[in-house]
Amino acid sequence: MTMSKLASLAHVSVSTVSKAFSMSPEVNAETREMIFDIAKKYGCFKKYYTEKYPKFVIAVICPEFRSRYYSACLSLLQKKLAIYNCDVCVAATEFSIQNKESLLNYYEKFTDVDGLIMIDFWYESKEDFTLPVVAISSSVINKSCVQIRRDISTPVRKAIEYLISKNVTDIGYIGETHTYGAYRAFEEVVLEKLGKIDPDYIKIVNKRFEEGGYLAMQSMFDSKHVPRAILCAYDNMAIGAMKCIRENGLSIPDDIAIMGANDIPEAEFFNPPLSSIDPHTDEICTAAVEAMIGKLSGKEVKSEIEIVQTLRLRKSMEIK
Repeated sequence: MTMSKLASLAHVSVSTVSKAFSMSPEVNAETREMIFDIAKKYGCFKKYYTEKYPKFVIAVICPEFRSRYYSACLSLLQKKLAIYNCDVCVAATEFSIQNKESLLNYYEKFTDVDGLIMIDFWYESKEDFTLPVVAISSSVINKSCVQIRRDISTPVRKAIEYLISKNVTDIGYIGETHTYGAYRAFEEVVLEKLGKIDPDYIKIVNKRFEEGGYLAMQSMFDSKHVPRAILCAYDNMAIGAMKCIRENGLSIPDDIAIMGANDIPEAEFFNPPLSSIDPHTDEICTAAVEAMIGKLSGKEVKSEIEIVQTLRLRKSMEIK
C-alpha cells in the first residue's frame, strides 16, 4: 500500500496523508482519524506513522510469572521505571530455549522498544546487542550487556558454617531442574567446609514449587537417608518439604532443620518461621533500572554490579 493509493482511498491529496501521519496541525482530527482507519484496515499504519511515543518502552523477559521472586521483580521494575517516564512490557520464556531466542529476536529486530531487561537468562552472543541490555542474575556472554549479579554463595556459606558450629555435618539439598545455580553454591561451600557431599542427601526433582519440595523430601524418607539439616533451592520447595516432614511424624527444627531462599513475605509467619536467603530484590531492581536509564542517557555504566544476599536465620534452623 503506497501513500498515493492511501490518498486515493481517503479521497485526499498525498500531501494531506503525509501531514496526517506526521501529526501536522494543518490536518483536522476528523480527517486524520479517517486516514488512520483506512491505513489500519490495509495494514500500513505503522509503516507511515512517524510520531514517536512520548515514553521509553522497556521490555522485561523472565522465566515465568508464578514465582514470587519473579513477580516481585516485575512489579518493582515497573514502579521504578515509571519514575523515569518509562512503560514496561513483559514476556516469559517458560524456561524454553526456543522461546528465549524467539523473544530476543523479536525485541531486537521487530519492535520499537528502547531497552531490554533479562532476568535469570543464559545466553551467548558474539555480536553486540542493538538495544541497551541489563541482565539480572544471568550468564550473558556479551560485553555490551550490564550484569547485575546475585551473590548467593555468601549466605549459603554462613548457613553451612552455622550448622557446623552446632556439630551438624549431615546436610542435604532439595532443588529442581531449573535451580542448578543454587545447587552449585551449595556444592561449592559443602566441599570447601566438609570435604565431601553425600549423594543420598541430594534430591533434585522435575516438579516445581511445593509439590517438588514434598516429593523430594518423601524420597529421602523412602530411601531412609534423611539428613539433620536441609537447604532448599527456594522457599516454596521448603514449604512442601516441611509438610512432608510433619506427615512423617518429625518436628522442625528439633528433628530436621530446614531453610529456603528468596525470603518470600510469608516466610517469617510460618510455624515455625522459615529461615531463608534475602535476595534484596529492591536493591537488585534499583541497580537494574539505574543501569538502564544510564545507558539510555548515554552515560558510562559499570559492566558488572554485585548484590550480596543476606541469610535470615529463623526458628526453622535453630539447633540447640
